[in-house]
Amino acid sequence: MPERLEAWVESTRRLLQVAMLVGLGAWVLDLPGRFGLLLYTEQYLAFAAGLAVTLALLDRSTTARPVAFRLANHAFAALVLAAFLWVSIVYPDLERRLALTPPHAVALGLVMILGVLEAVRRRTGRFLPLLLLFLVVIALFLGPELPSALATRAVSPERLTVYLAFDTNALLSRLLHVAAVTIAPFILFGALLNGFGAGIALTQRIAQLVQNAPGGPAKASVLGSAGFGLVSGSAVANVTTVGGLSIPMMVRAGYPRHHAAAIEAVASTGGQLLPPMMGAVAFLMAEFLEIPYRQVALAAIAPGLLFYVALYLAIDFEARCRPTISSGPPPTLPTLAAPAHPWRYLIAVLVLVHLLFVEGRSPQQAGLYATLALIVCHLAWPLSGILDRLRDTGRQLLAATATIADIVILAAAAALVIGVLNLTGLAFALTLQMLALSGGLLVPLLGLSAALSIVLGLGMPTVGVYVLLSTLAAPALITLGTEPIAAHLYLLYFGMLSMITPPIAIASFAAASVAGAAPWPTAFKAVRLSAAIYVVPIAFVTQPELLLTGDLWHWATAFARCLLAITLTTAATIGAAARPFGWPTRLLALGLAAGNLAGFDRGLPDGLLLAAFVGGALLLFQLVRQPARPGRPVL
Repeated sequence: MPERLEAWVESTRRLLQVAMLVGLGAWVLDLPGRFGLLLYTEQYLAFAAGLAVTLALLDRSTTARPVAFRLANHAFAALVLAAFLWVSIVYPDLERRLALTPPHAVALGLVMILGVLEAVRRRTGRFLPLLLLFLVVIALFLGPELPSALATRAVSPERLTVYLAFDTNALLSRLLHVAAVTIAPFILFGALLNGFGAGIALTQRIAQLVQNAPGGPAKASVLGSAGFGLVSGSAVANVTTVGGLSIPMMVRAGYPRHHAAAIEAVASTGGQLLPPMMGAVAFLMAEFLEIPYRQVALAAIAPGLLFYVALYLAIDFEARCRPTISSGPPPTLPTLAAPAHPWRYLIAVLVLVHLLFVEGRSPQQAGLYATLALIVCHLAWPLSGILDRLRDTGRQLLAATATIADIVILAAAAALVIGVLNLTGLAFALTLQMLALSGGLLVPLLGLSAALSIVLGLGMPTVGVYVLLSTLAAPALITLGTEPIAAHLYLLYFGMLSMITPPIAIASFAAASVAGAAPWPTAFKAVRLSAAIYVVPIAFVTQPELLLTGDLWHWATAFARCLLAITLTTAATIGAAARPFGWPTRLLALGLAAGNLAGFDRGLPDGLLLAAFVGGALLLFQLVRQPARPGRPVL
């Protein structure tokens, strides 16, 4: 009985995966419209969400549970799938009756909401479900009784259920659309690129460039993780994949285990900032800001570069002052299997870049066509073994649906939370309270937003943190004069840094597990290594030119000043550059770094800021010189 049950469930899971891929391709290519079948967008969203939720409920992890539990779980999954598919079929008629909150709509909506909550609980933990339940209690019982500054509109349970399940500002919102339509092709592209071995090949080639430099194994980890992050966009996936190669290499070179794990954790986290993937957040940001995706991707180039430059410098400064660290790779440098002639996969990457930035295609079309180009590159050469590669491609595509399902489920749960906030007016009230707590001043609001980003990151992935804060904190930042794209990137940056910030530093703990190191020392070492990285987002606000909001000259000026600021901050934090130096010099470096983070024409005299730049450059020149001869004074 259990074996037959699991065989049936596995067949069902495979069918759902195929349906998800076929449905995605058909919708992106507008095949229904080409055949005269006009569908509501909400119909496809209900279809995609139903498949994603059901796949999560039928996850293989349930096979270890008792038979009674599995039967109940599979029955619930079937009920949830039936509810979503029925809504997908009858939505045009159902929409006209929603204002009357008919009982069958309430029942369908309740099943859909419960299915999303259980799915997201299994995939990301209890935080989002508990947050939604807390907000529902406020909406139904406590909200109207709160003080006037936080009081919410009264709403009935039936009205709340129907709104959350069917309104285009709740579950079936543009947030779900971005996840199920825009992000999904890029997930397929990244999954195939990694599955074909191109990511590892790129990592190995990049690592060879710096392996003989001071701290070479650690620098190889940084560059390798940056290259892998270009296509993965996942900190934990980056840690477990690249870390298996880089952490043992660093340990053999003389790095303590917790130190090696910390370097890999920080390096892997930055991949979420690098185009084209950006951990799927870029597409959400483009939708929220109502700007083209390519504008977001271009704006993210400088932040991504500064992130990795700061980490690279921290490794370099430490390695130059620690003789126990080898400057070259150990004799038994580990390697991972890579495909023959991996550079052919760059053709697909160039196709993606061309479609996005030259032809200006929609992200979903560019991602789908680039995925097709990648498959062609994989199959076309060599001819021998083509059938094996074709079967492997099919397996990789089906495996990628798990990641798509996770993103769709997370977006659906976040959309439910935002739906409650919007329906009750609580989002507006919380934004006003953030402005009140900051006293209407930008600096306290920046600190409050950063702290809130890290706190929310204790229980949610970066995408979820960004979605909530784009609703709550971004309007407050924009109200106080911050450029919209700078406000959104600021929140994304600190949400991303929650992956390495204690107490729940997911990337740091994952790297510690790979290294066999203690998690807490790893997390605190990661924070110290990334000290300069924490100040980078301040420049988004003070110097928005860094995000290509102006001309190229202003961008270059802002980039040079920010680069100097993070270099000085890194040297001050490590306490060394070419050689160690004392606290007076460290404090001077921090002061000059702060001066270079401030923007021209924004309060401080421009002459003072120019002096900070010149003084910082002179101090840095002095710090990076070779060690002085005996008897020569050292700063």
